[in-house]
Amino acid sequence: MEYPVGTEDTYESIERHYAGKSVFITGGTGFLGKVFVEKLLFSCTNLNKIFLLIREKNKSDATERIKQLLDLPMFDRVRKDRPENLEKIVALSGDVGLPNLGMREEDEQMLIEKVSHVFHFAANVKFNETLKVAMDTNVEGTRRVLNLCKRLKNIEVFVYVSTAYSNTDNQVLEEIVYPSPASIDEIYRILDKEVPNEDQVKRLICGRPNTYTFAKALAESLVNKEHGDVPTIIIRPSIVSASMCEPLMGWLDSWFGATALIATVAKGLNRILLSKTTNILDLIPVDYVSNLAVVAAAKCQRSKEVTVYNCCTSDANPLTIGELYRLITEDSVKHNFHEIICPTLLFTQSKWLLNIVTLIMQTIPAFIGDCWLRLMGKPPRFMKMQARIALICSTLQYFTSHSWQMKCQRTRDLFSSLSVSDRLEFPFDPTHIEWDKFIPIYCMGIRKFLLKES
Repeated sequence: MEYPVGTEDTYESIERHYAGKSVFITGGTGFLGKVFVEKLLFSCTNLNKIFLLIREKNKSDATERIKQLLDLPMFDRVRKDRPENLEKIVALSGDVGLPNLGMREEDEQMLIEKVSHVFHFAANVKFNETLKVAMDTNVEGTRRVLNLCKRLKNIEVFVYVSTAYSNTDNQVLEEIVYPSPASIDEIYRILDKEVPNEDQVKRLICGRPNTYTFAKALAESLVNKEHGDVPTIIIRPSIVSASMCEPLMGWLDSWFGATALIATVAKGLNRILLSKTTNILDLIPVDYVSNLAVVAAAKCQRSKEVTVYNCCTSDANPLTIGELYRLITEDSVKHNFHEIICPTLLFTQSKWLLNIVTLIMQTIPAFIGDCWLRLMGKPPRFMKMQARIALICSTLQYFTSHSWQMKCQRTRDLFSSLSVSDRLEFPFDPTHIEWDKFIPIYCMGIRKFLLKES
């Protein structure tokens, strides 16, 4: 890969920018958050401290969860090459869903004195969450983090990680803050009066596909309106996918995003999709999102305006669903990953045809397969598998059946402004993704990290 000539002599490197500084991170135990923490530890070697807000989970406190986090294979290179940097992580017990983030007063005071960079990754990413819960975590949680930022003595930047699908009522998505889809106060007035049913929620979320994207749109508006003097950045990733290179090639730790869909297509268990081959599915490697967050914060200029970066591929380097399907099935056949001979995928824009083909090609064969397993004295599994596939498809149906053009020129300009060494260390220009190489990496990650195949 060739890069334009940088200006090393007059340029402050990303690593130098973070030297001696301390950062505060919410959502650091999530898929994207973990990759971000690892990148800071590995590439910003002179960073002072990383304060992670961690809530207790499964009877494990913040300290125990940090130990579990750092034992993951994705931190192998830090343990090997930068073991001293692991001591820079400070676990703070708390929760964005609680007043004052659920932190102890002494922990809050420590952040006020020491932190200069705040990264807010934490979110409830369940598409089918109730509107009240989505609002409290994704809107009020963001408000709580922003209020903390306003009290930090040395604040340089607040980075809010949103989603590119927060404004899907627009066909072309620019790197701007869009008007709020609704009044936050009005939404709360309605929620205080009653628990809305499914039809009422559909009306309240103003054409958004689910409560998650609606709450994210409201949170963007909140950040834009209430950030005050805090230099603020909004980063909008599209569908966050397996890592391209870092911390491990193809790294995955969950079935979120497009991962479950890709796996079921590769297995040959999903035979029809509500879409058309020319629709674009906007995938972005997780390390590209992480790198953009590191760099955008380092290059933030003090301004009253909120800077928006779309971390997407559909405009600069589009991948059609038809091409994605071809690459998935080629890889599946190559590695004998499929359970059905010659995995195929049909595309339709008709819901009734979708239901008929699903019944004939998936549900009935699954029922027959389970009957055969029972005759052989084995536990049935195919119908349960089809139920999961149906849930996956219904969750992603809106995103596969629509197509958007997500602009990312500001993101590309930021990358072009970097020195040669920083471009190599923090790649995030979407035009550098080669889909015929990345999709096999993605499929390998599913097999290796999620299904634990050798």
